Amino acid sequence: MGLLCVWAIAQQPSLLERTGQEVSLVVERALPAVVTVEARLGGRLTRSSGFIIDPSGFVVCSAEGVRMQPQVAVYLAGGEPASARVVGVDNITGIALLRLNAAAKLPALTWGESERVLLGATTILIGNRSGLEGSVSVGTLGGKDRVGVRRDNQRVVLLLQFNGTVGSGEPGAPLLDSQGRVIGVMTGELASVEGTPTLPVAVVGFAVPAEIAQRVVNDLRTKGRAEHAWLGVDYQGLPTGVVVRRVALGSPAQQAGIQVGDIIAQFGEKPIRTAADLTRALYFAQPNQRVTLTVIREGQRVNIPVTLGVQSM
Repeated sequence: MGLLCVWAIAQQPSLLERTGQEVSLVVERALPAVVTVEARLGGRLTRSSGFIIDPSGFVVCSAEGVRMQPQVAVYLAGGEPASARVVGVDNITGIALLRLNAAAKLPALTWGESERVLLGATTILIGNRSGLEGSVSVGTLGGKDRVGVRRDNQRVVLLLQFNGTVGSGEPGAPLLDSQGRVIGVMTGELASVEGTPTLPVAVVGFAVPAEIAQRVVNDLRTKGRAEHAWLGVDYQGLPTGVVVRRVALGSPAQQAGIQVGDIIAQFGEKPIRTAADLTRALYFAQPNQRVTLTVIREGQRVNIPVTLGVQSM
């Protein structure tokens, strides 16, 4: 009896084997919905990644290469080519939406919630790595609310950190949780993240959180453009808080009376301690929303009502 028990235990798969099997199942289910997007950028042919979010043929991808183009080529997971119409582009987050000219129902991915994914959880990236379609990288969720600056237009974006190798061709690829749901859309080129320059190929990647990406995609689908809340200040995180470095002319901040040197301490009911706190608050705010900012000015707390504006690129 004892020998039978030992034999049975020995036949049980290890934790690593079970994890590998679960990841393989996720990849098997998700891979048919991941596509390659081919377009021309500055006269050269570029290939990036994307994924189908609706069986009728809507595709989320990177804005790089598809902006200012009415049509692009898309290759499905099996290599089948299809033409696609550009529905809309958001140059703030770097996300675009395409519509495939396909008659048949297509496999599609579903949105997840990055907010619910714990730091250190297994995450899976499937994309077009350096021209190799369907490349898979497995890593962990290494951070949330990272503040990045886009290389092409210096726009600030809120990001998830993926601790896993990334490379060229993967902007627009889906970042998946352990159930195969999309928790982020991989970004294009960034000038910096949290003030640190980024590399084109690295062991750390960044993605726009699903909660933001889904809102952008819904805007592009219904309005043809994405709208974001706009305050109109440049700011910097300091040990004492978030200080205003510049106020844009005619911006909601200027109209409300916010001044250079003000330290923003609260956004509505949300305490603001870091630049990431303020970036997050703005990305999750609504255009035209009225909010009270609490600033510290010359040692005094001042409440300033602001009606946020709208920005769209």
